[in-house]
Amino acid sequence: MTTSHDLIERYYDALASGAIDDVLALYADDAEIVRYDGVAATPDEMRGYFEQHLARHPGLTLRQIDRVREADDVLIWDALLDTEVGILQVFHVVLLDDAGKVLRHVPGIRGYWGA
Repeated sequence: MTTSHDLIERYYDALASGAIDDVLALYADDAEIVRYDGVAATPDEMRGYFEQHLARHPGLTLRQIDRVREADDVLIWDALLDTEVGILQVFHVVLLDDAGKVLRHVPGIRGYWGA
């Protein structure tokens, strides 16, 4: 079984390399990404979300994981990310399925410090 830190590191490793297929492999078949501007509920919509995310934040790499909290099937974390245009402070809330894959994902940005 994948630990929470393994999942988080695999998520950021895949994003840093632009390997969207590897990011999507962390998600269940019926997963959703829930945001204020809408819900990505199909593989194509989720791919589009990550393509836009990487385009907005080029050179994204994990600087550090600040906090992680797990409770049964819920995983929450805060992290700092380096990008070509500055530092992002992010938070994520995910609901995991029985296999440890992401079922629901609520991503967010707490702060941004541009270059």
